Amino acid sequence: MNSPVAHWGSRELRKHLDDLVRDPERPQTCPLKCPMDLMGRIRVWLAAEDGSLVAYGFGGQRIVLPARSVGEVHTVNAFRAGGFRHGPALLVLDHERRLLLRASGRWETYGELALICRAAKVPTPTHLVTTLKPRASRRSGGRQPRRNTTLIPRFKKAPGYRKLRVNPRGRTLRVLAQGLLFLLTIGLGALLGAVPAVALPEWTGAVRTLIGIAGVLLGMMGGSWVGAALLHLIADAVRWSVTSWAAGTAAPGRRFFRRRERSGAWSVAAGLGVVALVAALIGWGPGVGIASLTHGLRDSSLVAELRAQGVSVPGLLIDVQQSTAGSDGDVTVTDVPTLAFLGWRATDPSIGGRPLPLDAADPAGTREPETVVFLPSDPQVAAAGQQISGSVWHGAPTANLITGGLFTLVLPPVLWLLVLRARRLRWRRAKGMVEDLTG
Repeated sequence: MNSPVAHWGSRELRKHLDDLVRDPERPQTCPLKCPMDLMGRIRVWLAAEDGSLVAYGFGGQRIVLPARSVGEVHTVNAFRAGGFRHGPALLVLDHERRLLLRASGRWETYGELALICRAAKVPTPTHLVTTLKPRASRRSGGRQPRRNTTLIPRFKKAPGYRKLRVNPRGRTLRVLAQGLLFLLTIGLGALLGAVPAVALPEWTGAVRTLIGIAGVLLGMMGGSWVGAALLHLIADAVRWSVTSWAAGTAAPGRRFFRRRERSGAWSVAAGLGVVALVAALIGWGPGVGIASLTHGLRDSSLVAELRAQGVSVPGLLIDVQQSTAGSDGDVTVTDVPTLAFLGWRATDPSIGGRPLPLDAADPAGTREPETVVFLPSDPQVAAAGQQISGSVWHGAPTANLITGGLFTLVLPPVLWLLVLRARRLRWRRAKGMVEDLTG
């Protein structure tokens, strides 16, 4: 039982369990998910020894239950004890249906538990059903709403009750340390991913926001990968160090520091990432490109009209604060750049992707002199002279059109990549089903 184990697949685990039950003299079994120590050795198992039921746990724990003290042996998906609900476990009861032993985990696999009970001369194990059973009223023809009744057994603890240690000591601290490591790597990755967007100037427009979002997401994914790689590296280093210390010489590194197979979780994450990338390309490719083109044409029409029919007068750029009340009663104040001229006030239009900027230190105190161009027939149609002196196709509109076109061109290859991943996933599932049927 204590032989080194590097990795357990479903086929290897089944072969191991089959080997255990082949010895009728000393049958042994372990949970479906074999609890192992850092060196890959199984530390939790159940055995029949000298007519007794014996359970082994972490820390050298050994619990012996004489056959005469055992009244029932059950496996459950859920049960209650001491006022709390617990998950899957192996339960050993005395003759008064009180708990003698609790071993968390799923033990009802391949029937080896029955062989152990037979060898230890204790009652045959049974599985207690703990599901939600729907009930309906028969008097009303079953038309009343159904009511769910939970069938979860409840047990009291017997004197001398023992709980098998299925997890090593310090597991909580290890989980907290792993979580802290992941938070640090993910946070650092998100910070590094946001740097390119922060470094870009504001005139790059919507592409700056896109780069920021994509950079943060990619940084978080990269940070999680780095965290997982560091955890594997630390575990491999500890195994190598312990083995080298026990052997009195340096152990071969290839047996410990090995390249790991890609897990299913990373494949699913990569597939979801490609799907999200397709959605982003659709929104930020054709979407941003068409919106920028529409806004650019509208701005060009406004600039052409003001150049042909507008009148230039001196004016001021000021701040007009607008207050809006939300449904919760909170009031939001918005600073709106406004052109003041000849007793009129007109909201400054967003030509070229943005209106004229207000004083960042004191927006309400902004009073910048500007040459204002307005239509005599409609003074509310106005803009600053500097906004219509050059082309509207500069800054953000140009950047948005270029990036929108590039993302639109990238969209077909990414869609083809998504199709290939879907086909590959279907092929792997089919291959796994064939291996299960022929294995």
